[in-house]
This record gives sequence, structure tokens and C-alpha cells, in this order.
Amino acid sequence: MALSACAAGAAGSDTAAAPAPPVDRADHVQTGPGPTEAVVAAADAFLAGLDPDQRDQVLHDAADPALRRWTYFPTTRDRNGVAFGDLTDEQRGAALAVAEAVLSDSGYAQLRGVIAAEDALGVRNNDSAVSSARYFIAFFGEPRTAGRFTVQINGHHLAVNTTFDNGRVSPTPAFTGVDPVDFEEAGQRLRPMLAETDAVSALFGSMDEGELATARIDPIDDVRVGTGEGDRYPDPEGTLVTDLTEEQRERVIDVVRAWVGDTDQRIAQPLMERYVAEFDRTRVAWAGSTDPDTPGSYLRIDGPRLWIEFSNVGRFGNGDNHYHSVYRDKQGDYLDQ
Repeated sequence: MALSACAAGAAGSDTAAAPAPPVDRADHVQTGPGPTEAVVAAADAFLAGLDPDQRDQVLHDAADPALRRWTYFPTTRDRNGVAFGDLTDEQRGAALAVAEAVLSDSGYAQLRGVIAAEDALGVRNNDSAVSSARYFIAFFGEPRTAGRFTVQINGHHLAVNTTFDNGRVSPTPAFTGVDPVDFEEAGQRLRPMLAETDAVSALFGSMDEGELATARIDPIDDVRVGTGEGDRYPDPEGTLVTDLTEEQRERVIDVVRAWVGDTDQRIAQPLMERYVAEFDRTRVAWAGSTDPDTPGSYLRIDGPRLWIEFSNVGRFGNGDNHYHSVYRDKQGDYLDQ
């Protein structure tokens, strides 16, 4: 997969759009110490196993602007933090334990699958630079239960950015993609984003031709708000969730949960409640195809806070299915507001 091709699909993706409105900081999810304690314990164990140079690579100031300079493009340049390929097996296991503490069981399994797909992609493209070794972990701020820090895990097709601040937590922005979408590893068939594509298919399958026509928008070739510094959103399009039937609204909830549920349940549940409460101001839109396994298929869920995009960008790479998706919270990314 050429870098120029993938990058071209997202270039200018945040132009001609309005900035998200400000919000009171008190409106962020307040989970208490539980999720933070587990992540801090895993982070401490990981840091304890690093040498001084590695610790310097991993630890950044909480306010370092590099936090927002993540990317889901393939690149041979180093990302923030230390590369998994520069860690011993024991150190890499400790790094993955941090991811496991941050994510739900399903979210962690998906992360492992996305990383494994990178090795399959490298073999397919005969490119040794495309590898699970090119995923990085960084901490912005020293992990402490009282204080502010962000866990960032970033590589091609993956961005975990979960921020903790004295009991408040934000799991966004988060990017998940995969290519190949279906592959074999160690004798097992893996499809890391099956839950997402199943949920999208079920939603579209519940809508009749008239409802689909109302929700249809112009073609979109990739996620619109996906890059690390993107915080600008296009005008709302599509159909209001509250104009759908009760069954269809349940299908929308399933789609939202497929992305939001990748984070710790104690974080995900209050976010789900807020997003569902805003369904009267949340729109569903699609373009290209209602079949997520057709290149060009695109889904968007756009609410006062919630932003989810799924795009099958099959035109990149070898032209087969190739997923990009992003989950953002317009009022909560990085706990900035």
C-alpha cells in the first residue's frame, strides 16, 4: 500500500467545515478512580521494565502538542513513543497489558487483530516496513491516579488516545481500520472489525428504500474527520434517529456500541447513555453502498457530541475491502474543553 495513495484520500478532509462548539468541562464522563487505577498499575509495570532511554521515548509532557499529531497513514517515520519492535518480548507483553487495561475485552481483541493484520499486509505487499513492529506506545503525562495523562497507542490503522484526569476519562479520538479485513493467523481466521460491519449491515437492512433515500448523501471517499489534529465537522446531513422506527433506533444503538464499547465498560456506559439521550439531534447518513463489504460504502452518525464514521476505502491498497473508521466526541476529545 503506497503512502501517497492512502494519504491522498484524507488530504483536505477537514476543510470547509464549522468548528465544534465549546462545552463546560464538568460535562465530561466522571468514572471515579477504578478505571484509572488499573491503567496506572499496568503503566507502572511497563515503565519499570524499560531502560532510561526507552522511558524518555515513552514519557512526554501532558501538554506536548505532539499528542495531537498521530496519524493512521502508513509511514516509515517514527511515531510518538517507543516502537513495539524495539521492545523485548517481556516489554512488549507489558505494553499490551496497558492496552488491555484501557480497553474492553472486545476492544483489546480488536486491537490485537488490527496489529496482526499489519503483518499479513506486509506479506501480501512484500514490504518488510509494513509490520506489527511499527506500532508505538507513549504516555503524555506520567500515569498517576491523581493527575492528568493520556495513553496513546498508534500505528497504521490504529489510534488509541485515552485521557485520564482525576477521575474524568475520555476515550477519544479513536481510529480503527484494517487491511486485509479477513486473514489467517496461526491457523485461525481473523476479522477484527466484524462486530462493526455486522452492526452497520443490520441497520441498513432494517431501512426501506424511502428511509435510505432520505439518509443518503453525496459520495465520501474516506473519513472526513480522522487526522490527529482534525476538530472540524461538516454540516449535519442525513435522517434524524428519532425519525426512525423503534427497531431501527435499536440498530443505531448497536452501531454506536460497536465503537464506543471498545473502551472500558465503566467509561463506555455513561457515554452511551449521553449519546442515546441526544438521538433527537443525531443524524444517520450513508453514501456509496449499504453493504459495508462493497468498496465505497460509507456510514456516518453525527450528534451534538457523537461522531462516528465508517468508510470502506477499497480503492487504496490492492482494491479489495479496506476499512477506515473514527470515533470522536466533539465535546470531549483529550478532555480539552
